[in-house]
Amino acid sequence: MAENKFEDAVIEKLKNEGWTYRKDLSGVTAPHLYDHWREILNQNNARKLDGKELTDGEFALIKQEVAKNKTPYDAQLMLAGSGGVGTVPLLREDGTKLEIEIFYGDEVAGGRSRYEIVNQITFTDLPYTLSKKRRIDVMLLINGLPVAHIEEKDESLQNQWNAFEQLQKYDGDGMYTGLFSFVQVQFILSQHSAHYLARPRSTEDYNKDFCFGWRDDNGKDVTDTMTFIHQVMGIPALHRLVTVNMIPDESNDNLMVMRSYQIQATRAILDRMRTMDANGLIEKEGGYVWHTTGSGKTVTSFKVAQLLAAMPRVRNVLFIVDRVDLINQTFENFKSYAYKTFEDRIQVVKGHELKKALKHRKAASHIFLITVQGLDKAVKAGLTSDERNVILMDEAHRSASGDTVKRIKAAFPKTTWFGFTGTPNFYSDEVNDVTTSRAISTYDVFGKRLHRYTIKDAIGDGNVLGFDVTYSTVDVEADANTEWTEEELEREVYTSLPYRQEVVQDILNHWADDHSGPIEMGVRQPNQFHGIFAASGKQAVVAYYNLFREMAPELRVAMTYSRDEANGVGSSDLQAALKKAMTDYTAFFGTQDFLNSRNPERDYLNDITKRLAHKKPYNHRLTAAEEATMPQRLDLVIVSDQLLTGFDAKYVNVIYLDKLLKEGMLIQAMSRTNRTIDKNAKPHGKVRFFRKGELMEENVRNALIIYTKGGNDTIEDAKKQPDDSEQQDLFDDDILAPKMATQINDLAPKIARLKAIAGDDFSQTPRSEKEQLEFAVIAAEVNQKVQRLVQQGYAFGSAVDDFDEKGKPTGEKVRLAIQDKDRFSALQARLNDVNELLPDDKKIDLTNIKVAIDLYNHEIIDYDKLVELLNTYIDDTIPANRDAVEDHITPMDDDNRSEIEDILDGIESGDYTEHFDTDSLQHARRTIRTEKKELKIRRWSADNNYNGNAIMEAYDCYLPGVGLNDNPKLKDRIDKIEESENLGFFETADFEDGLLAFFSALK
Repeated sequence: MAENKFEDAVIEKLKNEGWTYRKDLSGVTAPHLYDHWREILNQNNARKLDGKELTDGEFALIKQEVAKNKTPYDAQLMLAGSGGVGTVPLLREDGTKLEIEIFYGDEVAGGRSRYEIVNQITFTDLPYTLSKKRRIDVMLLINGLPVAHIEEKDESLQNQWNAFEQLQKYDGDGMYTGLFSFVQVQFILSQHSAHYLARPRSTEDYNKDFCFGWRDDNGKDVTDTMTFIHQVMGIPALHRLVTVNMIPDESNDNLMVMRSYQIQATRAILDRMRTMDANGLIEKEGGYVWHTTGSGKTVTSFKVAQLLAAMPRVRNVLFIVDRVDLINQTFENFKSYAYKTFEDRIQVVKGHELKKALKHRKAASHIFLITVQGLDKAVKAGLTSDERNVILMDEAHRSASGDTVKRIKAAFPKTTWFGFTGTPNFYSDEVNDVTTSRAISTYDVFGKRLHRYTIKDAIGDGNVLGFDVTYSTVDVEADANTEWTEEELEREVYTSLPYRQEVVQDILNHWADDHSGPIEMGVRQPNQFHGIFAASGKQAVVAYYNLFREMAPELRVAMTYSRDEANGVGSSDLQAALKKAMTDYTAFFGTQDFLNSRNPERDYLNDITKRLAHKKPYNHRLTAAEEATMPQRLDLVIVSDQLLTGFDAKYVNVIYLDKLLKEGMLIQAMSRTNRTIDKNAKPHGKVRFFRKGELMEENVRNALIIYTKGGNDTIEDAKKQPDDSEQQDLFDDDILAPKMATQINDLAPKIARLKAIAGDDFSQTPRSEKEQLEFAVIAAEVNQKVQRLVQQGYAFGSAVDDFDEKGKPTGEKVRLAIQDKDRFSALQARLNDVNELLPDDKKIDLTNIKVAIDLYNHEIIDYDKLVELLNTYIDDTIPANRDAVEDHITPMDDDNRSEIEDILDGIESGDYTEHFDTDSLQHARRTIRTEKKELKIRRWSADNNYNGNAIMEAYDCYLPGVGLNDNPKLKDRIDKIEESENLGFFETADFEDGLLAFFSALK
């Protein structure tokens, strides 16, 4: 099926879903859509305009207002407006001030909302590109505003993700400005694949990990594009997608779109409320949502709270958590997600404040955030409410105990409860004596399960990562008396200085493996990720903090615990220790003095979490020099219970646990590490245990099986032990990282094939396009999988234990067939070389490798060693000495290798007789590079019949990464060439595009 036929099919399906195809507005240039929008504004605002249509000057003012939208976040706020109507201010020529209505969020599939399809729109004046021929596939207009952009790729093409890169390129060209800044969501469609994403705030923020597929109401993947269009892009689905299902994130100036399971859970709660309203029956148990930790429950719960607060019969929404620090964190998130008009309706309250707030007859319903302890205390003090409220309880698996729930339900007889949890309490909690269950199940408190999205679902969708779990047996523990009780072990072993020193040393020994970025051309950037250390109590937190300060003063370590946590003995000393840690933190990072702030613990914890999550003001990556003068990065935070639930940070990739956990609390703690980011850098969340490795390994398997299989709803289910097949599923579904030996064995035939194509040392660039394409595809996969191995701690050249199909050791050892970093760099270099030779439609995105080749040009190989080898060849020009140089430069890319090979040829011919040092070698390479560039420029000029001298002069003015409009010298040179060559309008565009692309390719 040709692409245009597929586009016809997409448009036909959209028409069947209620959209109107505007043939008269298709195949036109972008200004025609401005004219169309102007007509709609005149029609929808006819009464406000008092019969006088917008003049050219007035419409120009509206366009100026719209031009202020610099990000999709800005555009979303303008669309949302106030009271569900998006407006633009206008001062008319007669002095009248108006709010011109542009969008009706509440008028879905009716009222003044109109839905139109246009396609093949041409953009002729994009600000950041010289091209005059940008043409897009399809846009969907609501009230004339292009809110959705669709790009299609026929599946016969090599890589349908070209559409993703095309959207990114459009963004880089400056397409999404003015009227087109209203594009909120982007779609990538092929015949049997469909994805959507919220338009990123800039071209640098495009990330395929945030490009989502769709699951239907039964949790099944929707791969048929026409079904996807029906469920996601029809009316009213698309209108809701770009309004109620979008989340503006003020903390990052970002826009988020809800995923299918978030939308379905939200709808399930609202439908449950509407059903009760319709039949006049108020039920206390509304139901609960089981969405695995890391799947975005905060976003879902905020959207639910906001929509419930907007329901006419709901008086107020009470959002309940079980810790003060989570209240503050949730409040910050809710404020960040709320439109300005809704911000004041979100309040943190204490029990006595809630009593007053509920009695106050406000015009609009509010969202009150309170701890379950605070609400229970207020109820004990006499708080009651007979109004129609809704309680939303976060971390519902542990937030409510039986007596507390009974008291609150009795005091709020007309209040409906909904729960959100990533790890519901099942009957298995009672059977296995899990203290968090408190003899009450999630079902008992909230009623039936309304929606489920397990960790297995989330990993399959790529929304969270699986886990790489390791267990360290500390010598002090291993030597302990096997008959000691838990109390004796705690006293004699786990609180001892030798034990804790061993734990800290183990972390330091593996620090580089756990916290560094991926290998790019032989180099790993250190401290790219942060860690959490969870200790068993406040005293242990203080002890470990002091040990890290002593044993690793170069690391940036913080500690925190809350007053909610059990103090044990020496509580005054613990408070003094926390104050000292806060003072250390303030002194190092130059923050405010938390001890003198109104809420020291909250402000201190907020600053820590923002650093770990890279949120404002810590959302910019600093250079090493900037970090030295104004430190920003925090390496490790030591906690007892804080941050083990309800905290999300994709830059946290490891948690160290010196405590015993099981069931839901274990999954919660592990899940602090599994937020997605670049999967080469972070293929799994890392978890390392320091107590009772065998017990914790069993606990991990059992907990993961419970929370992937769906939970045990009966006592009989709970008694069943996981069998071997269920345990193997954890590896097969990528929930647990496969054993290193398994990965090495899987890679062996692929690496063998790469060596057959490119030589055992990966020094040969394949010549035929067929082999180049095969090499690129396999090498890209091998690169990713080797990165995963390295991130798990595999050391090149080492041998690891092999296992049989049942996971039992065979007694054999296996090692990766890439023996060191140099050979891996050589593989990456050939991958880059081959990719450059492939046609554009078959290239693979190798941005990181390309950047690394330029950035680490002199770190890829030992440069001093290269100088030594070249000087040896000058002294004795025998083949063995030349071979030694060529072997040494194998990790370089073809262009860099070619320069050294020219020097080798020069040594043979007598052009170089003096010994090199690093400076003279650099000079020789620059000379060769300049000569080669001139040769390439003159050859390109001759091939295209241009004056070589004129093109050379233009290249002398070229600045990489600087647009033509910002480089007047180059613009002047190009204008003169175009004039002398007598180029026409379209020839000029092609010439400029071709010339700049050629200049950019020159190294």
